[in-house]
Amino acid sequence: MLTRLIALLRGELQAEANETGPFERRHIAVAALLLEAMYVDHQATPAEHGAVIRLLRDHFHLPEETARQLVQVAEERFAEVLDDWEFAEAVRAGFNPAERQEILTMLWEVAYADGALVQMEHRLLNRLARHLDLDMAVIEQARATAAARSGLIRKAADDS
Repeated sequence: MLTRLIALLRGELQAEANETGPFERRHIAVAALLLEAMYVDHQATPAEHGAVIRLLRDHFHLPEETARQLVQVAEERFAEVLDDWEFAEAVRAGFNPAERQEILTMLWEVAYADGALVQMEHRLLNRLARHLDLDMAVIEQARATAAARSGLIRKAADDS
């Protein structure tokens, strides 16, 4: 696998557009990035896992069981790679800017799912946003949308 990664970085290989199996590579890549957002703080919660399943189900219009299968495939791919570059590149190449903004919003939603945003999550999502070739205004919009969807804005207003 390391040989394949080196070849990809040298430009000797192209990232594959399709996976063998029922899922497109770009869908697996989205699922893997959502998993990374869940795992980055080393405290994957049931709320975060539920958010990953829900977001994949709703975004890709999948039945619940198919979304769970997609997560299982993504878990396997995620365990095989050393870096998220391959997944981020598949998302950047496989989706238009508006779709990438929505995917970034989904990533923020996973980070917010447990009710707390830690520095590791914040850094990861900002780095991924840059790799997805999104500008700062789009990044902030995605974050604000995710906070609103997660109810964090409503909770903050209720607390004051």
